[in-house]
Amino acid sequence: MNQNLQRIYSEFDKKAHHMVSAGVTPGVTYALIDGKDVFTKRFGDEQAVPTHERLRPHQFWDMASLTKVLGTTPVFLEALNAGKLALDEPLVDVLPEFSEPSVTFQQLMTHTSKLDGYIPHRNALPADQLKHALITQLHINPKQGPGYVYRDVNFLLVGWALERIYGASIQSLMTKMAIDPFGMRDEATFHPDPAQTVPTTYTAEAGLRRGLVHDPKAAVLGEHAASAGMFATLAGLVRYVQVANGTYAQSVLPANWTRDLQHDFGGGRSLGFKLEYGPFGRTWLTHTGYTGGFLGFNPETQQGMVFLSSRCHPHVHPEFLDLRSDLIQTYLNLADTHESAE
Repeated sequence: MNQNLQRIYSEFDKKAHHMVSAGVTPGVTYALIDGKDVFTKRFGDEQAVPTHERLRPHQFWDMASLTKVLGTTPVFLEALNAGKLALDEPLVDVLPEFSEPSVTFQQLMTHTSKLDGYIPHRNALPADQLKHALITQLHINPKQGPGYVYRDVNFLLVGWALERIYGASIQSLMTKMAIDPFGMRDEATFHPDPAQTVPTTYTAEAGLRRGLVHDPKAAVLGEHAASAGMFATLAGLVRYVQVANGTYAQSVLPANWTRDLQHDFGGGRSLGFKLEYGPFGRTWLTHTGYTGGFLGFNPETQQGMVFLSSRCHPHVHPEFLDLRSDLIQTYLNLADTHESAE
């Protein structure tokens, strides 16, 4: 472990262990990244009910909303670079059936669209009816403020536009245009082996939910869901961060593609990512997932962090979000030093 990672490790590891010992999550695996140097650790259980089972190497985790930056954002950026769409272009140019003619791709990618609306029995609708309802029944809420309001539907709509442009399902596009060219072919998938997958929820009636996406809309929409659905290993996310940092090359986006994302595109967000700032002013690209994963990285310093845990096993713990925020801030405070800012 190099000196930069040693500086971060002790306090970060102590807080990660607290999340397990406090019962907030049954187990954790994480990686601290500094260029090509990577420190990984795994401890705790993959499940606490109906029996305790220890975490194992090379397991797949439900990425939930991390799918948005692991897959959908690279595909969107490739379409943008190829001139197939523009940031200020209204979505109706690609999806003319969409209900709000003024909403642009940039607003969708930054969650500043102000889209709102109630769809009765949403989680009970079949895929075609759910898609039709989300495209035709949402409207701008004028009461929403100038900041962002995070909504899955923003990325679902972007995904359907990309499907219309390329003539293929969004999840097949993620595989072809992100997972494979980023070198993640064996580490990310939409169809994991359940035996090698960390479970999410458990009920006595249904048992463990293992290898099936947790998100209700993504479960219905299947390969047409751009907001969730991917499963990946810790090694896969490390590879993604190193590619995003420019440590390792890819051939589908400009070499500095994430540096171009290190500014506010609207509402305090970048395209896909949330912007966080360290104590010495560095801009970090971050994202979280409902099921317990999160990542953050800085392409200028080639530093990064990946954290995987089980937020909703066996139930959602009320302290998880506060402890997650504290862990992210701890990492930023330790990683964003005077030396890294020089």
